[in-house]
Amino acid sequence: MNFKIKNLEIETGARIAMLNEESANIIGAHPGDRLEIKLKGRTSTAILNIANFIKNSTLGLTRELTEELNAKDGDECDIDLAKQPNSLIAIKEKLNGRRLDYKQVYSIIKDAVDGRLEKDELTAFVVALHSFGINLEEAAYISEAMVETGEKLNLKKKRIFDKHSIGGVPGDKTTLLVVPIVAAAGLTIPKTSSRAITSAAGTADRAEVLMPVNLDARELEKIVNKTNGCIAWDGAVHLAPADDIFIKIEYPFSIDPLLLPSIMSKKKAVGATEMVLDVPTGETVKVRNKTEAELLIKDFMELGSKLGIHVNGAITFGEQPIGHAIGAALEAREALATIMRKNVEEDLLDKATSIAGILLEMAGKSDGKRLAKEIFNKGLAEKKLREIIEEQGGNAKIMPEDIEIGSYSESLVAEREGRLMKFDNSVLAYAARIAGAPSNKKAGILINKKLGENVAEGETLLTIYSDIPAKAKEAMNYIVRNDGIIVAKGNNMLIKKIIEEKVKPSRFIFER
Repeated sequence: MNFKIKNLEIETGARIAMLNEESANIIGAHPGDRLEIKLKGRTSTAILNIANFIKNSTLGLTRELTEELNAKDGDECDIDLAKQPNSLIAIKEKLNGRRLDYKQVYSIIKDAVDGRLEKDELTAFVVALHSFGINLEEAAYISEAMVETGEKLNLKKKRIFDKHSIGGVPGDKTTLLVVPIVAAAGLTIPKTSSRAITSAAGTADRAEVLMPVNLDARELEKIVNKTNGCIAWDGAVHLAPADDIFIKIEYPFSIDPLLLPSIMSKKKAVGATEMVLDVPTGETVKVRNKTEAELLIKDFMELGSKLGIHVNGAITFGEQPIGHAIGAALEAREALATIMRKNVEEDLLDKATSIAGILLEMAGKSDGKRLAKEIFNKGLAEKKLREIIEEQGGNAKIMPEDIEIGSYSESLVAEREGRLMKFDNSVLAYAARIAGAPSNKKAGILINKKLGENVAEGETLLTIYSDIPAKAKEAMNYIVRNDGIIVAKGNNMLIKKIIEEKVKPSRFIFER
């Protein structure tokens, strides 16, 4: 049946077509049905929504569909009811607790990327994975399907190295040191990273302070072939695009059943043959203890073996922020000062050389951490970072003082003398977001004291930076109200009194 097209000039992230109720009844369609739209030799499948502001015999299209069909207002198209995709049958199989084969998994991932599945259908799949579990064979199928439905780097190297952190620790700018150290050693390390989801800054956000990170696959190949490394945003490269779709489903439910395949698919897409998985452990991060960390690393190792990726693990200290800076600009400034050996953050350097050292040993080098420190101390890491910055389109001569931070600051001072006993990482990360991070890269927190250090009464514990005074004040109030930092004196054993109405739920940490 023929309808005239109306471009609705809206983006939904899905292929949505709209009819009014009368027109839908004429063709026997209901909300959620799939329509097959034919226009000038092109065919697209869309999900039907009912919208009574649409005129009779008119089909409203979202921008995604008008671009796909190259449709203009007034064009006449033919629409029919389309069959339900096979992926729906596979989703129902998972809802019944059955294991899926590769063909079924691929149909789900492909239809998700192509916009042929509704949000509630995708939600059903994610909840089924969470409820019935996902075995390593299914995780491998999902990883491979995610790779096949996105871009892939073609570096033509026999061995490609990578790293990934499970996350949860504020201020973890380790990648900004690891990549240039490893690349300076002659290894290939094409690091693609996410932007912040629940943190104050993702690796891509930190790197973007120093250089452009929105690079496509061909640009990255050129940069890596020249410098051995890169630090780029994986969203621009379109590696495993299904991951971004599923994150939007997982996050509201505070569940993460696709953690393993999401991470490993992106490693597979860049061609990684070896990787280190960094698992920070601590009371207020994602992984609470060493036992949980070891089990998680074992799962990644087994999945890696199915995908042809050799995985080693690193369990790292996650009880406090890394370095003293939280927030993209503050962290980039701190990482740059460290790699320049001007003002070295010792915990940042130790973690970076430890992770880099494992990668170097996987490449057959002996005493990897010693070699990583040697590369750092000789200034080779700084030289390589500046080379990468230049190739990615940044200013290779950038200095820490060139990086702007928030124009307004709010400081927290100690009410008593004592010793810094505890940080709540999730509270500090959320406070930085209240201050404006990560959308405002200049917002963040600078910590003056670390665990175990002595504190004098009236001494500054931390400073919040923002361009908006009200946001800085709100962030400070949040830290104080939720005990983001605790100073105690002597042998005080009481950490906090819990009063019923003041019990706060834990904040879900979601990182990729």
